[in-house]
This record gives sequence, C-alpha cells and structure tokens, in this order.
Amino acid sequence: MRKSAKISGISAILFGLIALMISCGPKPIKQQSVMDTPDYHYQMGMREFDHGNLAAALQEFNRAKALDPKYAGAYVGIALVNCKQGKYKEAYKAVDKGIDLNNKFLEGYIVKGRIITRERKGDDWVEKAVKQYNKALKKAEELQKKDPNLRDQARKWTEEAYFYMGETYKNAFKFRDAENAFSRVVEMKGDYAQKANSEWELVQKIVRAAPGTKIGAKIALIPEIDRADLAVLLIEELKLLDVFEKKRPKTFDTGFHPPADPTKFKEAVQSNAIQIPDIKNHWARNWIEEIVTVGGMSLFPDHTFKPDQKITRADFANVVQNILIAVTGDQSLATKYIGEPSHFPDVPSTHWAYNAITLCVDRGIMHANKIDGSFGLTKPVSGADALLMIRDFQNALRMTF
Repeated sequence: MRKSAKISGISAILFGLIALMISCGPKPIKQQSVMDTPDYHYQMGMREFDHGNLAAALQEFNRAKALDPKYAGAYVGIALVNCKQGKYKEAYKAVDKGIDLNNKFLEGYIVKGRIITRERKGDDWVEKAVKQYNKALKKAEELQKKDPNLRDQARKWTEEAYFYMGETYKNAFKFRDAENAFSRVVEMKGDYAQKANSEWELVQKIVRAAPGTKIGAKIALIPEIDRADLAVLLIEELKLLDVFEKKRPKTFDTGFHPPADPTKFKEAVQSNAIQIPDIKNHWARNWIEEIVTVGGMSLFPDHTFKPDQKITRADFANVVQNILIAVTGDQSLATKYIGEPSHFPDVPSTHWAYNAITLCVDRGIMHANKIDGSFGLTKPVSGADALLMIRDFQNALRMTF
C-alpha cells in the first residue's frame, strides 16, 4: 500500500514538472538594445518581405519570436514567408498560432486571407478569404471605439484589410468588387492609398474593357503582354476568325460550286494550320497557329513567331493596321500617311511603324499623350490596355459580339 502511494506521488510530481515545462515554453532571450524588440524586428521583417528578401525576413521574425515566444506578430510573419514558399500547411499553423496568442493583432486575420488567396483551394476560397478580412474590419471598428490608444493602428488595419480584399477579388476576376474595395482604400488616404490607386485604375480599365472570356480576364492582369498573349486576345476577345469571315471582301466566281457551310470556317483554319518551329510546346500554340493561318499576325523572316517577345505600342499598331487592311481590302491604308510631316514629337515620319501608328490614332483605336502629344512607341502594352484598344477596334469595325 505504501509502495503504491509512493509511486503515485512520484508520478504526480513528474506530471507536474511536465505541465510546468509545457506552460512555460521556451524562455525569451535577453534584449541587447533598446531597439532590439519584437515590434522592431517584426516591422523590419515585413519590410524585407515586401522587398522579396525572404531569408532576411524570416531571420527578423525568428528574432522577434526569440525575444518574446508569445509575440503574435512573429508567427504571422513566419506564416507569410511559408505562404510565399508554397508551404501552406505550415503557413496556416503559424498564422493560427498568432491569432490564438493575440486576437487583437488584426494582421493575423489579414494574412490568413492572403494565404487563402494565394493557395486558392476549393470553390469557396474567395468567400473564405473575404471572411477573414471582414473579421479584421469588424474588430478594427470595435478597437477604434473601445481603445483610443489603438485608434491609429486600427485605422491602418482597416485600410490594409480593404486593400487585400481588393487583391483577392481581382485575382478571382471579380473586378467590380475589387474596384469598390480599392476605392475605399483610396478614400482613406493612408499608407496604402498610392498602391490602391494604381490597382483601382487597373481594374477600372478591365471593367470598361469587359473581357468576355476567362482567359481574356487572366491576360488583362498581365502588366506587359507578349505576342502569344496578343494572339489569344485577338482570337478570343476580338473574335478575329468571325471578323475575317464576315468582313473580308468577297471574291466572286461565276463557276458552279456546292453551297458552302459558313460554320466550317474555323474548322478549315484549324485543319490548314501553319507549322511554326518555336511554338511546338507552347501553351498558346493553337491560337498562334490560327492567327498566323488567317493572316492576323505575321511570322518573322526565319519563320518563327517569337511567342514570348513583348509587345510594344508600335507592334500593336502594326498588327491593327494589317488586320484593317485584311478586312477592308484597302491596300492604300499601308501607305496613307507616308511622306507627310510627323504628327508626334517622338515618332519620325520615317519610322517603320509611323503609318500604322497614325492610322490607329486617326481611327480612335489608340491615343497619343494628351499633354505633350507623344505616342510612346516603345512602351510595353498591358493586358488591360490591349483589351481596351481591342474594344475600340471593334467599334471601328462596327462589330459587336
């Protein structure tokens, strides 16, 4: 009986020690300077993260955690790094730890929304991400009312929550919702206002351009499109095969032929696709073959298409000119402005694309700078700008789809 009691006593002591060790966790390291604080290292880690320096960011977050193992920001920062590296399981574990430690540190909810957005798992990922932002917004409103000391910080979290909510909607192609979220940030005139304004202008362009296909919406988000992207936009958004079928000048043959089936145009294009050596394994191969076959875009002298070559405004104008000539049959468009004084301070009339540029500006498909009249012929074309110009091109062709 005594032996059993003694064993029970020892067991109780051991369990007590284990429980004490678990509750205490790792001990904080000693602070080496007045600047050597968890908050400081968290802020520095976020700056490094924003600059893409993941190793340096992680080092700062781990230092914050070492200084205070119960500091929520350290885990939230570590979660961001894990997310960026595609380690979503570790990211969720870290961010949930941060939220559990301090549910008033609203960055945790915002970062969790960002992780859900990056992973995009399941059909309801948008709703799940927005739910996290709304949690942050609700708690920020409560903090502003209850704690005057946290009013400025709560306002910043509100701004941040709306900004990343806009990013989530944008990546889900819910452009009107993104527009509303970014506009809220711009109105707050805080730290995120400038970034939000750029995103707001982008989604406004996309809303005006109204991409009709999912792939068009994806390309609309590309800052600088390449030749493959343009080929896809012309086929899918301009409906170039339909344009050529309906608008190309008809030739008349008095000989008898069986009635042609107009629905077979696209099949005929696909069956006669040109073989192009540098697009064999390219994601846009089918669109490129179609557009080259019908003459919407040309090959280079070496018979390559160069699908990854970036499109400049001069390139875009030249493509539009070639399509206009093809659909109207008016070959004089190719030389209409040659020999006249230049309309643009940055484009000499001897430039290879001058005629195409002037044609596009005169037809309202492209526009010169309203301040100095320059065209910006070497500037890249974004997906959103390409879509807007394609819509103007459709208007010039007087076609709707």
